[in-house]
Amino acid sequence: MNKKVLYLSATIAYALLIFLLSSFSGDKTEKLYLFKHSDKIIHLLEYAVLCFLVSKALSFTLKENVRRYIGLIAVVISLLYAITDEFHQSFVPGRYASIDDIFADGIGAVISQIILYIKDVKGDLR
Repeated sequence: MNKKVLYLSATIAYALLIFLLSSFSGDKTEKLYLFKHSDKIIHLLEYAVLCFLVSKALSFTLKENVRRYIGLIAVVISLLYAITDEFHQSFVPGRYASIDDIFADGIGAVISQIILYIKDVKGDLR
């Protein structure tokens, strides 16, 4: 399997996983929270991974002249998905849409791209 198919498949599968997890009712998801506002850390990590996958998928899909915008495009796609995910959650019993969650998602997306940028500039992160 080539890398393009691998990253596209992984991105789609991960987005579907996010959708599935967002479909759980509020009483089931509250058990996951270790402390107050720990859901924001979960959102940050969840969307850092999504944005990383989107970025990698785009790197094998976009033409050479737009590749320098991959980070920005990946963040925008991830944020749009976060908005639609919060809208979806507003229909799930015990869940609600939250601008704070979208903000945490956006921070995660941006952090992933900063890490990828540093890795590209510096090489190995070790």
